[in-house]
This record gives sequence, C-alpha cells and structure tokens, in this order.
Amino acid sequence: MKVTLKDIAEDTGYSISTISRALNGLDKTSTKAKREILKSARKLNYPLHNKIDSAAATGELNVMLITGVEIGEFYASFFNGINNAASREKVRLSLTSLENEIPDLQEIAANIEDESYNGLIINTPRFSTAQYRELKEALPEDFPVISNEVLDNQIFDTVGFDNYSAGNLVAKHFEERGYKSCGIIQGPSEKTAARQRGHGFTDYVTRVEGMEMLLEVEGNYSFDSGVQAFETFEKLEEKPRAIFSANDNMCKAFMKEAMLQGYTFPDDIAIVGFDDLPMCRNHRPTISSVHTDYELLGKVSIQKMKEMLANPEDPKTLLSLVPVELNIRESS
Repeated sequence: MKVTLKDIAEDTGYSISTISRALNGLDKTSTKAKREILKSARKLNYPLHNKIDSAAATGELNVMLITGVEIGEFYASFFNGINNAASREKVRLSLTSLENEIPDLQEIAANIEDESYNGLIINTPRFSTAQYRELKEALPEDFPVISNEVLDNQIFDTVGFDNYSAGNLVAKHFEERGYKSCGIIQGPSEKTAARQRGHGFTDYVTRVEGMEMLLEVEGNYSFDSGVQAFETFEKLEEKPRAIFSANDNMCKAFMKEAMLQGYTFPDDIAIVGFDDLPMCRNHRPTISSVHTDYELLGKVSIQKMKEMLANPEDPKTLLSLVPVELNIRESS
C-alpha cells in the first residue's frame, strides 16, 4: 500500500500541512519536529525525492560547539579552524565554553531544544569518559553529536587526528636524519590520543635496528611539565640525541630550559613537537612539529554530521581519522 502524508501524520502527531512543508524545507517549526518527521518518513518508506536531504529536512544547520577554552594558542587555533570550516560549509556555529566539570546538563539539553540546534560538536580534552557518558544521557535521544576526542571506547561518533601515524612520522624523520638515540615527552597517560602518539613513536623506534629509547617521561601538556622533562633529561648519564614532545607547549618549555644551559638545536639536541601552533614558526630556532589541520577537522566533522542527519537510522559511534603531516623546521 502506498504511504501517504496522512500515514506520517498518524505516526508523528503532526498535521499534514506541517509535514508537507517540513519535507520540502519550507516549514519553520522546531528542528526536533523536522527530525521526527524525516525519521518517520524513512521508517514508513515514504518516497523522498533526492532533493529532500538533510538540509531540506532540517533547514539551515545550526550547530553548538562545546569546548574548554583556556589562554594559549591551542584553543585559538582550534576554534579558528573549526569556525573557518563552518563558514565554508554554511553552518551557523554557536560556541559554549566549559570548564573541567560539566555544568547543569539538563540546562544544556534544554538550550539545545529551545534554540533548535541541529547537532553538537564537542572537543573537551580534560573530560573523562564518565563525563562524556553523562553528557550523552542528558541529551535528547538520537541527537546528532560529533566528538573530536578519541577515546578507547567511543561514546559519540568521533572525528579525530591520526595520532599513531603522527608518532611514526616523527620517528621516521629521526631515522632519516641519522638520530639513533631517542626520547619522548608523553602526554597524560589517561588520554587515548596521548597514548596513541607515544605508541606510534616508540613502536617505530623499537622496530628499527640501531635505534633506541633512552628517555620516556610523562607530562600533562603544560609548560611546567616540559620544564620538568628537561630536568629529568639533565640527570641522565646517556642522553638521547632526538626527542619527540607530545605537544608544542612542552616542546617550547624543554627548549627554553635547554638553551639556558647552553644546548643548541639541532646540533646538540633535535626536537619535534605536536600541533604546529603559530609559536613553532615564530620561535628561534623555528620548531619542527606535527601539523594538525583544524579546518579539515571541522570540515570532516560537519560533513559527518550532515550524513547523520540525512541517515538517522545508520549505526552510530564510528571513528574517522584525519591525516596529519610533519612540518620540518630548524629544531630537528
């Protein structure tokens, strides 16, 4: 039997005229109503035309970005890239800044409903897995969410950088330069992305005959932990020739302390950071670093969200990796 708008109306409770306008992208009702109508139409196998895609069904995309914002270049670079991607994809981006703890979750959920957000992008490196689960429970069921934080077990659909390959790239660079003894300033071990960077680097080094690891120290991405890493380095009788720092902030701190003690880069120590923040180009000597393209991260995140809106019945919690590259400068 042919499915009609009346069938969708009976399934959803919305009027036939509302359903007709919503499916043709003409209705200005809430995003929630449009999403329910589209879901019902697909469930009942209503013949949607090709032109009725996620944009037509949900209107102009209105996306909330939740992130922790701190003073420094990382968050400025991240937001600039995501914002540029949103502009190119014709998406309205609304920034919500969170601290270490999630505030009133029900308030966030209500705000999403009131403002008719189509979806949510979240990048909060300080959040625990438990906090991500809390957020998921507070959000409306089937609400489209893209996370930029890679976890051991994904809570939301995730778009993140290929951290393991990044570690490989740095180790390969050291091998090509003839640096045999290596060290690493790790990120916090509780973070999946930090462990992946470390594994990518150490796996490569241990596979290559003649290369060895002489320093493995854990930091927390802060400047102070970079200083502490240098203090550990100084105490070693046999010091590594080349060091990979899991972010640029710790890398800069290590270099500052080393240069105060008379070391030069790359003649005495070669070093590579991660994130390729503007400081890498402005520092003297300039700093080699793994380049993470935040505009590409934003573009892929938004495209994945559009796919979720267009295909609400598809399986969720998929992981998409964005490629990285190594920008080689004076420090290595």
